[in-house]
Amino acid sequence: MRKQLTLLALALAGAACQPQAAQTPAAGPAPKAAATTQPASLAKGEKPLPLLFAAADTLTPAMRALLQTQDLSPLWQSLSQSAYADRSSFGGFFGADHYRFAMVFTQASRDAADPAVYHVAGKSRYFQSHNVRPFTGTLTLRQVADLSYPGFLASRARQEEKAADSLAGRLYTARARVQLREEPSANSGVFEGEAVLDFYVVPGQKPGYVYVFAFEGTDDKLPTRGGGVLVRGNRRNVTTGQVKPFIVSPDVAAIAPFVFKNFFLDERMGQINPKYQHLGWNEYWTNEEWWADSPKPSLNL
Repeated sequence: MRKQLTLLALALAGAACQPQAAQTPAAGPAPKAAATTQPASLAKGEKPLPLLFAAADTLTPAMRALLQTQDLSPLWQSLSQSAYADRSSFGGFFGADHYRFAMVFTQASRDAADPAVYHVAGKSRYFQSHNVRPFTGTLTLRQVADLSYPGFLASRARQEEKAADSLAGRLYTARARVQLREEPSANSGVFEGEAVLDFYVVPGQKPGYVYVFAFEGTDDKLPTRGGGVLVRGNRRNVTTGQVKPFIVSPDVAAIAPFVFKNFFLDERMGQINPKYQHLGWNEYWTNEEWWADSPKPSLNL
């Protein structure tokens, strides 16, 4: 895959679908940006970033009814679900050179008035420049579709040593518009993009990720390729005006094949190809909670 448009080559869902119509969105060209009015969040003089949603990407009453009963906050929040407890942040690639990049949503809450809107806060990290920048913003659900992935709930039940029928439920893919703004400073950024979530709903339980177990690799049949969540889009540098694409997932292996050839030399062990290490991947296995706030020093008088 060519380098220029690599990060926008994952189209994770097609036209808006009713939740009753079971479909598995296929990968393909990214949807064309739709012309919209300038968001109120833009500063004076800023131009809107390209959108990844068409004007028809709106929620139906059936979709809204589902969102009214299911709070997806824990699934958006990077630090929650046990499916990727060892991958607390979403890792991926930034810019045309595909430098290592990561995002973490440390807070996520559903809007009290609109169940399709989630208010989020977190941090982004640019490994090449060693910058960590806090951000705030919203994820606005624009589409929910049934997801067909036979055997997932039964497989999860076996992993949890439960009866197969104890996880009888339904699978869905949700697509949300991402609008984030980093704290104002030199070279801070504004993000516009989409977040894709594969999730399941079981009566009486909280929603959970639809993901591929680590020992099974990835799966192109899932919109997130088995990572559970995928976030992609564009970032504008508010100082220079430069726009760069980004893409992140809790499982880098799910998106790396779309970005680099032979990124992992050993999929089982996760050995990263040495020729990409200079892009910030040389310390990939370092267990560092870069998003944690440094404790304030105590004074002993």
